[in-house]
Amino acid sequence: MLISKMDLAKYPFTKETIGYVRELDLKINELASPEYVEIINRAEQRVEEALIERVVKWKETSMYEVEILSFPVAIIFAATIGDDFLKRRYALAEAKRVDGLLRREEEDKLIEIAESSFNWKVKKAPTKVNQPYDYSLNFTNYLKNAPSFHDDKWKLVNRTVINGEVFLKKDELARLISEEVRKYVQKTIENSPKIQLPPLLTHRIERINQILAQRRESIRMEAFPQMAISAAYPPCVKRLYDSLLAGQHISHVGRFTLTSFLLNLGMDAEELLKLYTSVSDFSEKLTRYQVEHIAGKKGSGTKYTPPSCDTLRTHGVCPGPDDLCIKIRHPLSYYRRKIRLMKTGGENKKDE
Repeated sequence: MLISKMDLAKYPFTKETIGYVRELDLKINELASPEYVEIINRAEQRVEEALIERVVKWKETSMYEVEILSFPVAIIFAATIGDDFLKRRYALAEAKRVDGLLRREEEDKLIEIAESSFNWKVKKAPTKVNQPYDYSLNFTNYLKNAPSFHDDKWKLVNRTVINGEVFLKKDELARLISEEVRKYVQKTIENSPKIQLPPLLTHRIERINQILAQRRESIRMEAFPQMAISAAYPPCVKRLYDSLLAGQHISHVGRFTLTSFLLNLGMDAEELLKLYTSVSDFSEKLTRYQVEHIAGKKGSGTKYTPPSCDTLRTHGVCPGPDDLCIKIRHPLSYYRRKIRLMKTGGENKKDE
Protein backbone atom coordinates (compact mmCIF):
# COMPACT_ATOMS: atom_id res chain seq x y z
CA MET A 1 0.00 0.00 0.00
CA LEU A 2 1.11 3.56 -0.68
CA ILE A 3 1.55 5.05 2.76
CA SER A 4 3.63 8.25 2.56
CA LYS A 5 2.34 11.69 1.65
CA MET A 6 5.09 11.88 -0.94
CA ASP A 7 3.74 8.75 -2.66
CA LEU A 8 0.25 10.24 -2.74
CA ALA A 9 1.63 13.45 -4.22
CA LYS A 10 3.67 11.64 -6.86
CA TYR A 11 0.86 9.40 -8.00
CA PRO A 12 -2.48 11.26 -7.63
CA PHE A 13 -4.27 8.73 -9.86
CA THR A 14 -3.95 5.89 -7.33
CA LYS A 15 -6.89 4.64 -5.32
CA GLU A 16 -5.13 5.68 -2.12
CA THR A 17 -4.80 9.29 -3.24
CA ILE A 18 -8.34 9.43 -4.59
CA GLY A 19 -9.61 8.10 -1.25
CA TYR A 20 -7.52 10.61 0.67
CA VAL A 21 -8.91 13.55 -1.35
CA ARG A 22 -12.46 12.24 -1.00
CA GLU A 23 -12.15 12.12 2.79
CA LEU A 24 -11.10 15.78 2.88
CA ASP A 25 -14.45 16.63 1.23
CA LEU A 26 -13.31 20.03 -0.02
CA LYS A 27 -15.88 22.09 -1.91
CA ILE A 28 -14.93 24.09 -4.98
CA ASN A 29 -16.14 27.32 -3.38
CA GLU A 30 -13.83 26.76 -0.43
CA LEU A 31 -10.82 26.71 -2.74
CA ALA A 32 -11.39 30.37 -3.57
CA SER A 33 -10.46 31.37 -0.03
CA PRO A 34 -6.93 32.76 0.62
CA GLU A 35 -5.78 29.73 2.63
CA TYR A 36 -5.92 27.56 -0.49
CA VAL A 37 -4.09 29.95 -2.84
CA GLU A 38 -1.02 27.71 -3.07
CA ILE A 39 -3.19 24.82 -4.28
CA ILE A 40 -4.80 27.02 -6.94
CA ASN A 41 -1.41 28.39 -8.00
CA ARG A 42 0.00 24.89 -8.41
CA ALA A 43 -3.10 23.67 -10.30
CA GLU A 44 -2.75 26.54 -12.76
CA GLN A 45 0.97 25.84 -13.01
CA ARG A 46 0.33 22.16 -13.81
CA VAL A 47 -1.82 23.09 -16.79
CA GLU A 48 0.62 25.77 -17.95
CA GLU A 49 3.53 23.33 -17.76
CA ALA A 50 1.56 20.85 -19.83
CA LEU A 51 0.95 23.46 -22.53
CA ILE A 52 4.42 25.00 -22.58
CA GLU A 53 6.81 22.27 -21.39
CA ARG A 54 4.77 19.23 -22.50
CA VAL A 55 5.37 17.65 -19.08
CA VAL A 56 4.14 18.40 -15.57
CA LYS A 57 7.29 18.83 -13.52
CA TRP A 58 7.98 17.06 -10.25
CA LYS A 59 10.09 18.87 -7.69
CA GLU A 60 11.15 17.49 -4.36
CA THR A 61 9.05 19.44 -1.90
CA SER A 62 7.58 19.21 1.58
CA MET A 63 4.28 20.71 0.33
CA TYR A 64 2.78 17.35 -0.50
CA GLU A 65 -0.74 18.49 0.39
CA VAL A 66 -0.49 21.15 -2.32
CA GLU A 67 0.65 18.58 -4.89
CA ILE A 68 -2.12 16.16 -3.93
CA LEU A 69 -4.97 18.66 -4.10
CA SER A 70 -3.72 20.61 -7.10
CA PHE A 71 -4.20 17.57 -9.34
CA PRO A 72 -8.04 17.38 -9.10
CA VAL A 73 -8.23 21.18 -9.34
CA ALA A 74 -6.18 21.07 -12.55
CA ILE A 75 -8.62 18.44 -13.83
CA ILE A 76 -11.47 20.86 -13.06
CA PHE A 77 -9.69 23.65 -14.95
CA ALA A 78 -9.17 21.47 -18.02
CA ALA A 79 -12.75 20.16 -17.93
CA THR A 80 -14.19 23.66 -17.54
CA ILE A 81 -12.24 24.95 -20.54
CA GLY A 82 -13.35 21.87 -22.50
CA ASP A 83 -10.76 22.18 -25.28
CA ASP A 84 -9.83 18.82 -26.85
CA PHE A 85 -6.23 19.85 -27.50
CA LEU A 86 -5.82 20.89 -23.86
CA LYS A 87 -7.37 17.65 -22.60
CA ARG A 88 -4.93 15.54 -24.58
CA ARG A 89 -1.92 17.72 -23.85
CA TYR A 90 -2.58 17.75 -20.10
CA ALA A 91 -3.17 13.99 -19.93
CA LEU A 92 0.03 13.33 -21.85
CA ALA A 93 2.03 15.74 -19.68
CA GLU A 94 0.90 14.03 -16.46
CA ALA A 95 1.73 10.64 -17.99
CA LYS A 96 5.23 11.80 -18.87
CA ARG A 97 5.76 12.98 -15.29
CA VAL A 98 4.67 9.58 -13.97
CA ASP A 99 6.86 7.74 -16.46
CA GLY A 100 9.93 9.63 -15.30
CA LEU A 101 9.16 8.98 -11.63
CA LEU A 102 8.44 5.27 -12.06
CA ARG A 103 11.73 4.64 -13.84
CA ARG A 104 13.51 5.77 -10.66
CA GLU A 105 11.27 3.91 -8.20
CA GLU A 106 11.99 0.70 -6.35
CA GLU A 107 10.85 -2.35 -8.30
CA ASP A 108 8.16 -3.29 -5.78
CA LYS A 109 6.52 0.13 -6.12
CA LEU A 110 5.74 -0.43 -9.78
CA ILE A 111 4.08 -3.72 -8.97
CA GLU A 112 2.10 -2.12 -6.18
CA ILE A 113 0.82 0.70 -8.40
CA ALA A 114 -0.02 -1.58 -11.32
CA GLU A 115 -1.91 -4.04 -9.13
CA SER A 116 -3.74 -1.68 -6.78
CA SER A 117 -4.65 1.03 -9.29
CA PHE A 118 -5.31 -0.94 -12.47
CA ASN A 119 -5.79 -4.53 -11.28
CA TRP A 120 -2.93 -5.74 -13.43
CA LYS A 121 -1.35 -9.13 -12.86
CA VAL A 122 2.35 -8.35 -12.66
CA LYS A 123 5.24 -9.92 -10.79
CA LYS A 124 9.00 -9.92 -10.68
CA ALA A 125 10.70 -11.99 -13.35
CA PRO A 126 12.74 -14.98 -12.16
CA THR A 127 16.38 -14.13 -11.44
CA LYS A 128 18.54 -16.04 -13.88
CA VAL A 129 21.93 -15.57 -15.48
CA ASN A 130 21.73 -13.48 -18.68
CA GLN A 131 18.01 -12.94 -18.10
CA PRO A 132 17.41 -9.29 -19.14
CA TYR A 133 13.86 -8.85 -17.81
CA ASP A 134 12.61 -7.36 -14.55
CA TYR A 135 8.89 -8.20 -14.66
CA SER A 136 6.28 -10.39 -16.25
CA LEU A 137 2.80 -9.06 -17.05
CA ASN A 138 -0.37 -10.91 -18.02
CA PHE A 139 -0.72 -10.59 -21.79
CA THR A 140 -4.30 -9.25 -21.56
CA ASN A 141 -3.05 -6.37 -19.42
CA TYR A 142 -0.19 -5.85 -21.84
CA LEU A 143 -2.53 -5.63 -24.82
CA LYS A 144 -4.53 -2.82 -23.19
CA ASN A 145 -1.81 -0.29 -23.95
CA ALA A 146 0.96 -1.76 -26.10
CA PRO A 147 -1.01 -1.37 -29.39
CA SER A 148 -0.98 2.41 -28.78
CA PHE A 149 2.77 2.42 -29.42
CA HIS A 150 3.89 2.23 -33.05
CA ASP A 151 7.41 0.97 -32.45
CA ASP A 152 7.72 -2.64 -33.64
CA LYS A 153 9.25 -3.73 -30.35
CA TRP A 154 5.83 -3.41 -28.67
CA LYS A 155 4.11 -5.86 -31.02
CA LEU A 156 3.26 -9.05 -29.16
CA VAL A 157 4.92 -11.16 -31.84
CA ASN A 158 8.23 -9.47 -31.00
CA ARG A 159 7.95 -10.02 -27.23
CA THR A 160 9.05 -12.87 -24.99
CA VAL A 161 5.81 -14.57 -23.90
CA ILE A 162 5.75 -17.61 -21.60
CA ASN A 163 2.54 -19.15 -20.24
CA GLY A 164 0.51 -16.07 -21.09
CA GLU A 165 2.95 -13.65 -19.45
CA VAL A 166 4.85 -10.93 -21.33
CA PHE A 167 8.34 -10.25 -20.02
CA LEU A 168 9.37 -6.62 -19.58
CA LYS A 169 12.21 -4.40 -18.50
CA LYS A 170 11.58 -1.81 -15.81
CA ASP A 171 11.38 1.13 -18.21
CA GLU A 172 8.90 -0.80 -20.37
CA LEU A 173 6.56 -1.48 -17.46
CA ALA A 174 6.85 2.19 -16.47
CA ARG A 175 5.89 3.17 -20.02
CA LEU A 176 2.84 0.90 -20.01
CA ILE A 177 1.68 2.24 -16.64
CA SER A 178 2.15 5.83 -17.80
CA GLU A 179 0.00 5.12 -20.86
CA GLU A 180 -2.72 3.84 -18.55
CA VAL A 181 -2.35 7.04 -16.55
CA ARG A 182 -2.69 9.11 -19.73
CA LYS A 183 -5.97 7.40 -20.60
CA TYR A 184 -7.19 7.72 -17.01
CA VAL A 185 -6.49 11.47 -16.86
CA GLN A 186 -8.06 12.17 -20.24
CA LYS A 187 -11.15 10.10 -19.41
CA THR A 188 -11.48 11.83 -16.03
CA ILE A 189 -11.37 15.25 -17.70
CA GLU A 190 -13.91 14.22 -20.32
CA ASN A 191 -16.27 12.76 -17.72
CA SER A 192 -15.99 15.73 -15.34
CA PRO A 193 -18.97 18.07 -15.60
CA LYS A 194 -18.42 21.74 -16.29
CA ILE A 195 -19.23 23.63 -13.11
CA GLN A 196 -19.77 27.25 -12.20
CA LEU A 197 -16.52 28.48 -10.68
CA PRO A 198 -16.11 31.36 -8.23
CA PRO A 199 -14.86 34.61 -9.84
CA LEU A 200 -11.30 34.16 -8.50
CA LEU A 201 -11.05 30.76 -10.17
CA THR A 202 -12.66 32.02 -13.36
CA HIS A 203 -9.80 34.50 -13.60
CA ARG A 204 -7.37 31.56 -13.59
CA ILE A 205 -9.33 29.96 -16.42
CA GLU A 206 -9.00 33.13 -18.48
CA ARG A 207 -5.22 33.13 -18.03
CA ILE A 208 -4.97 29.50 -19.07
CA ASN A 209 -7.09 30.23 -22.14
CA GLN A 210 -4.66 32.98 -23.13
CA ILE A 211 -1.71 30.60 -22.86
CA LEU A 212 -3.66 27.97 -24.80
CA ALA A 213 -4.29 30.40 -27.66
CA GLN A 214 -0.65 31.49 -27.67
CA ARG A 215 0.55 27.90 -27.67
CA ARG A 216 -1.68 26.95 -30.58
CA GLU A 217 -0.32 29.83 -32.63
CA SER A 218 3.24 29.02 -31.58
CA ILE A 219 2.86 25.40 -32.73
CA ARG A 220 1.50 26.52 -36.07
CA MET A 221 4.36 28.99 -36.56
CA GLU A 222 6.96 26.38 -35.58
CA ALA A 223 5.45 23.64 -37.70
CA PHE A 224 5.07 25.47 -40.99
CA PRO A 225 7.72 27.31 -42.98
CA GLN A 226 6.86 30.84 -44.03
CA MET A 227 6.80 29.81 -47.69
CA ALA A 228 3.89 27.42 -47.10
CA ILE A 229 0.37 28.83 -47.19
CA SER A 230 -1.81 26.75 -44.91
CA ALA A 231 -5.03 28.22 -46.32
CA ALA A 232 -4.23 26.42 -49.57
CA TYR A 233 -3.99 22.93 -48.08
CA PRO A 234 -6.52 20.41 -49.41
CA PRO A 235 -9.20 19.15 -46.99
CA CYS A 236 -7.40 15.83 -46.42
CA VAL A 237 -4.14 17.49 -45.37
CA LYS A 238 -5.90 20.08 -43.23
CA ARG A 239 -7.78 17.38 -41.32
CA LEU A 240 -4.60 15.34 -40.83
CA TYR A 241 -2.74 18.39 -39.55
CA ASP A 242 -5.51 19.42 -37.15
CA SER A 243 -5.76 15.85 -35.85
CA LEU A 244 -2.02 15.71 -35.27
CA LEU A 245 -2.01 18.99 -33.33
CA ALA A 246 -4.81 17.62 -31.16
CA GLY A 247 -2.72 14.55 -30.36
CA GLN A 248 -5.08 12.19 -32.15
CA HIS A 249 -3.94 8.92 -33.69
CA ILE A 250 -3.36 9.07 -37.46
CA SER A 251 -3.20 6.00 -39.65
CA HIS A 252 0.00 4.96 -41.38
CA VAL A 253 -1.34 6.20 -44.73
CA GLY A 254 -2.37 9.46 -43.09
CA ARG A 255 1.09 10.01 -41.62
CA PHE A 256 2.75 9.23 -44.94
CA THR A 257 0.39 11.63 -46.75
CA LEU A 258 0.94 14.53 -44.35
CA THR A 259 4.71 14.02 -44.14
CA SER A 260 5.29 13.69 -47.89
CA PHE A 261 3.00 16.65 -48.62
CA LEU A 262 4.85 18.98 -46.25
CA LEU A 263 8.26 17.80 -47.40
CA ASN A 264 7.31 18.61 -50.98
CA LEU A 265 6.31 22.10 -49.84
CA GLY A 266 9.80 22.67 -48.46
CA MET A 267 9.49 21.74 -44.79
CA ASP A 268 12.64 20.12 -43.40
CA ALA A 269 12.91 17.13 -41.08
CA GLU A 270 13.41 19.19 -37.91
CA GLU A 271 10.24 21.20 -38.50
CA LEU A 272 8.29 17.99 -39.08
CA LEU A 273 9.63 16.48 -35.86
CA LYS A 274 8.24 19.46 -33.94
CA LEU A 275 4.84 18.81 -35.49
CA TYR A 276 4.80 15.17 -34.38
CA THR A 277 5.76 15.83 -30.75
CA SER A 278 2.08 16.30 -29.81
CA VAL A 279 1.37 12.59 -30.50
CA SER A 280 1.21 10.47 -27.34
CA ASP A 281 3.47 7.72 -28.68
CA PHE A 282 6.03 10.11 -30.18
CA SER A 283 9.44 8.52 -30.64
CA GLU A 284 12.07 10.92 -31.97
CA LYS A 285 14.29 8.12 -33.26
CA LEU A 286 11.51 6.32 -35.14
CA THR A 287 9.86 9.48 -36.43
CA ARG A 288 13.16 10.90 -37.65
CA TYR A 289 13.89 7.70 -39.57
CA GLN A 290 10.44 7.70 -41.19
CA VAL A 291 10.64 11.37 -42.16
CA GLU A 292 14.15 11.03 -43.60
CA HIS A 293 13.11 7.90 -45.50
CA ILE A 294 10.17 9.73 -47.11
CA ALA A 295 12.46 12.69 -47.84
CA GLY A 296 14.84 10.37 -49.71
CA LYS A 297 17.68 10.73 -47.20
CA LYS A 298 17.42 7.09 -46.14
CA GLY A 299 16.81 3.83 -47.96
CA SER A 300 16.43 4.01 -51.73
CA GLY A 301 17.14 7.74 -51.92
CA THR A 302 13.75 8.39 -53.52
CA LYS A 303 11.81 11.43 -52.34
CA TYR A 304 8.17 10.41 -52.14
CA THR A 305 5.07 12.38 -53.07
CA PRO A 306 1.65 11.98 -51.43
CA PRO A 307 -0.77 9.31 -52.72
CA SER A 308 -3.32 10.28 -55.34
CA CYS A 309 -6.82 11.35 -54.40
CA ASP A 310 -8.20 7.97 -55.52
CA THR A 311 -5.80 6.17 -53.16
CA LEU A 312 -6.67 8.49 -50.27
CA ARG A 313 -10.37 7.83 -50.81
CA THR A 314 -9.72 4.07 -50.83
CA HIS A 315 -7.92 4.27 -47.47
CA GLY A 316 -10.52 6.55 -45.87
CA VAL A 317 -8.14 9.53 -45.60
CA CYS A 318 -10.28 11.81 -47.78
CA PRO A 319 -12.86 13.61 -45.57
CA GLY A 320 -14.97 14.46 -48.61
CA PRO A 321 -14.22 16.73 -51.59
CA ASP A 322 -14.81 20.46 -51.71
CA ASP A 323 -15.62 22.30 -54.95
CA LEU A 324 -11.98 22.47 -55.99
CA CYS A 325 -11.26 18.80 -55.23
CA ILE A 326 -13.63 17.73 -57.99
CA LYS A 327 -11.32 19.24 -60.62
CA ILE A 328 -8.02 17.71 -59.48
CA ARG A 329 -6.56 14.27 -58.85
CA HIS A 330 -3.69 14.91 -56.42
CA PRO A 331 -3.17 16.89 -53.16
CA LEU A 332 -0.18 18.80 -54.57
CA SER A 333 -2.22 19.76 -57.63
CA TYR A 334 -4.89 21.10 -55.29
CA TYR A 335 -2.30 23.19 -53.47
CA ARG A 336 -0.85 24.70 -56.65
CA ARG A 337 -4.26 25.52 -58.07
CA LYS A 338 -5.50 27.00 -54.79
CA ILE A 339 -2.43 29.25 -54.63
CA ARG A 340 -3.18 30.55 -58.13
CA LEU A 341 -6.81 31.19 -57.22
CA MET A 342 -5.80 33.04 -54.06
CA LYS A 343 -3.46 35.26 -56.09
CA THR A 344 -5.84 35.97 -58.98
CA GLY A 345 -9.18 35.68 -57.25
CA GLY A 346 -10.50 33.71 -60.23
CA GLU A 347 -11.00 30.13 -61.40
CA ASN A 348 -8.34 28.53 -63.59
CA LYS A 349 -10.20 26.08 -65.80
CA LYS A 350 -7.19 24.10 -66.96
CA ASP A 351 -7.16 20.63 -65.42
CA GLU A 352 -3.96 19.23 -64.00
